[in-house]
Amino acid sequence: MEHRPESAAHDAAETHPGTEVSQDREARNARMQLMHLLEPQDCVGMALVEAFGPIHTLRIVLEHRDLEPEEYAAISEMSSDAMSTLTGRGWERAKARWAARTPLDDPERIEGLMAARGAWLVTPEDPDWPVAFGDLGAQQPLALWGRGDRNGLLRPAEENVAIVGCRDSTPYGKSVATRLAGDLAALGYGVLSGAAFGIDAAAHRAALEASVHEPSTVAFLACGIDRSYPRAHADLLSEISESGLVLTEVGPGCSPMRHRFLQRNRLIAALSCLVVVVEAGWRSGALNTAHHALDMGHEVAAVPGSVFSPQSAGCHRLIAETPSRIVTSTRDVTGLVQAPVLPGAPAGTGRPDQGQGAPSEVRRPQDAGDRSMMGLTQIQQLVLDALPVGKHVPAEKLCAVAGLGIREVIPALAQLEAYGLAEMRENRWRMSRP
Repeated sequence: MEHRPESAAHDAAETHPGTEVSQDREARNARMQLMHLLEPQDCVGMALVEAFGPIHTLRIVLEHRDLEPEEYAAISEMSSDAMSTLTGRGWERAKARWAARTPLDDPERIEGLMAARGAWLVTPEDPDWPVAFGDLGAQQPLALWGRGDRNGLLRPAEENVAIVGCRDSTPYGKSVATRLAGDLAALGYGVLSGAAFGIDAAAHRAALEASVHEPSTVAFLACGIDRSYPRAHADLLSEISESGLVLTEVGPGCSPMRHRFLQRNRLIAALSCLVVVVEAGWRSGALNTAHHALDMGHEVAAVPGSVFSPQSAGCHRLIAETPSRIVTSTRDVTGLVQAPVLPGAPAGTGRPDQGQGAPSEVRRPQDAGDRSMMGLTQIQQLVLDALPVGKHVPAEKLCAVAGLGIREVIPALAQLEAYGLAEMRENRWRMSRP
């Protein structure tokens, strides 16, 4: 069977009028299938997409086969780092992950059902795909599901500020987030966050109330576009979709899981020129967003708090361990970013000169907060997130939910059981109850 790269297929489309539309549709369907079969930031799958495009990658994933010599050659020419992920045990584990999930029956039907609910799909082949995702390289999302006016995707990242923080925020933190988000929205900036409780919700609500520019605020979900998480924010997300944007990189029906929250943080960082951390615990997910921004050369700022407050420990850690700025007012924040272009106004001036610029060397702390407080490995965390809290389920079902092979799930379950985090009954598993 001949396997030709995506570029060859596009060449064929140019010589046969009328095939370009079908190629676009095929690529769109392939991306929806890959969103279902792969988890975000699947480094093996993303390397294939970068090398061959979505259609050719989907064939490889569905066939569960090894790469052909010419495919290896094409990847090695592109990147030696990509080549290292496609050999040995890493490749075998990837194939097992993909085999654990069943392909979608009809991607076009799913897109139609979502459209009936006011949702849409945007892919890198579309003209309104955010160019800022280019900062993510091979780790940019396969596609995005969204609700709201998709014209907002064209807003430049230089006019967006992310305001993030912990869920268990203090009145001080909520007050600061509300003031900063409201002031920035009133000045024409876009406010991005993750729609969680605490700092995120305060930032979204303030932006909705004060915005003079659309999208007023952008919320990134860690679940399917057809779900509202947390459920208590259903009304908030509905309001955001009316004047802002709700976006997610996982397919309809997907549940919110811990690793997906960490993965979506890179999208918040990529579409923002500045990430402001208002409150964060020592291992808060907000620190993960900040480190993604630093890795891309984007500005990061932190709001200092009381030395006696655990909710400010992460902010102080950022200030001490990274090239983050201290901000205590809206003026501090606007001094770090470019002025937005307000509706009806001519193109604005550039960012004020204040010795800014991305640091030439970004230093990360030894622990960026990507692991749980118990120090679980990534595989253990994936399996733990997949475990139900109610009835026991077989390990095979956990494979599909976690996107892992059975040879990875079984050892992880035994380890979680030893930690007291999982319990087994008649070869079925669930999360341990306190």
